Amino acid sequence: MGIPITVISGFLGSGKTTLINQVIKGSDLAPEEVVIIENEFGEAGIDHELLIHSKENIVQMNGGCICCSLRGDLLNALTAVLDVFVTQGYPIKQVIIETSGVSDPQPIIQTIVGTPNLQPYFYLDGVIGVVDAENIEQNLQHHEATKQLVMSDRLLISQKGVTNKDSMNQMKEQLREINPLADIYEFSLIQSSSELADLVLGNHLFNQSIDDEEEHHHHHHHEFESMIISESGYVKEGLLHNWLSWLMMNYQESIYRIKGFVNVSDQDFQTEIQGVNQLLNFNLTNRLTEDNDNKLVIIGKNIDKDDINQAFQLVIEKSTEGD
Repeated sequence: MGIPITVISGFLGSGKTTLINQVIKGSDLAPEEVVIIENEFGEAGIDHELLIHSKENIVQMNGGCICCSLRGDLLNALTAVLDVFVTQGYPIKQVIIETSGVSDPQPIIQTIVGTPNLQPYFYLDGVIGVVDAENIEQNLQHHEATKQLVMSDRLLISQKGVTNKDSMNQMKEQLREINPLADIYEFSLIQSSSELADLVLGNHLFNQSIDDEEEHHHHHHHEFESMIISESGYVKEGLLHNWLSWLMMNYQESIYRIKGFVNVSDQDFQTEIQGVNQLLNFNLTNRLTEDNDNKLVIIGKNIDKDDINQAFQLVIEKSTEGD
């Protein structure tokens, strides 16, 4: 499958760097088998072509907002990893990308999953969002902090500052409203390093199933919204693509994540849809269509949930016409 990439995201002061240090200690990986790519917000920094040769294997990327500058830099950094390490026989087994505390991880995800030249060598294992429980309410006032949560596959809540179980449960419910796709765990830096490594690395979270998703259908948190489409029946492939094209055209800048399974007519197995913004991937699964309903989770902002759901129901109706 190539080299797994794990993205560690989280707002300023959430403890990303400390967590990464513990994860590396607790993993079975040797230091020379891990490449860490850091994004630092600011002008100054070290040229990654020089730093990638260092013993620390750290690539520091700079130049301002991650949304504006990281996409190209990340591609160059991963290409340099291949050129310097892989072609020279270094046994690289893991790449960890630590994002800036004020950055949007979406361009990183799009680069990893949407760049054909990277596909034979790297794959996205998962996006981990680190949550500062003590300051969550203040942090959620920032659009960047909420977007980091929306784009995560797993949320790790630091137990620091949480005084009781009810407060933690309330926080988890709040996070589920923001991102129903992510699973949620508590963590503490007094846990063993191996436990933390197991939470972060090697879990194939980006492609994890949504079968365990709770059957609540609509959430709203600030400008972010989520919805679940759950319908029986089959859809014709052409009509499915038309619906997705309509969705992307009408909500071009508003949909951040799409994930789920659909029953395509004349196919015995379900098709998985995995989308980040306008980038959509389709994969045939081993899930029998006769045993499963269509199920899609959509997360975005200012989306008309009724309009989207009705349009999908119309696709099913038209797909069965003439049967």
